[in-house]
Amino acid sequence: MCAICNFRIEFGVGHPAALTVAVATRKAIEAGLIDPVDAEQGPLAAARARMSSIDALNLLQARVEETHTPEQLLALPDFYVFLVESDTWGFFHATTDGFDPDIVPEMPDVTATDVARRSNIIVMAEAGLRAWLAGRLDAHMASGQSLFYVDAPALAGVTLTAMLLDAESPVIDER
Repeated sequence: MCAICNFRIEFGVGHPAALTVAVATRKAIEAGLIDPVDAEQGPLAAARARMSSIDALNLLQARVEETHTPEQLLALPDFYVFLVESDTWGFFHATTDGFDPDIVPEMPDVTATDVARRSNIIVMAEAGLRAWLAGRLDAHMASGQSLFYVDAPALAGVTLTAMLLDAESPVIDER
């Protein structure tokens, strides 16, 4: 996957949409649409939260790789995924063998006023990502309710949204 999962990168950068996604996630949890991520307490809580986020990013990587051909992967733009609960960033750069685990990306640009200069970023909560991975939430619903927020120039945004749609499992109605 990305270098972040190997603890090589610390961006120290949030994303302007993080609060919107966090509020939408809380509403979805309260409505019973998604399950909260276990919030542990204690001296190792932050490390456990980060490891959980990295696990979720690895699951996202595996899902995208298994649902896309090498040609489809190579057509994806480089992109970041920002998980709001733990401020964990993942960077995805496709190769013919999947996403490059050794890439060291630049810091994402989240503040450029020119949208074309901003980094391609998917902002989501780990709780929403895990619900999507489990098939309890579809990408259209997640985007429509601000659980997933794709911040990218027009074509890259469409491509990344299509990637999520192509990678999702059929949604299971557990009600």
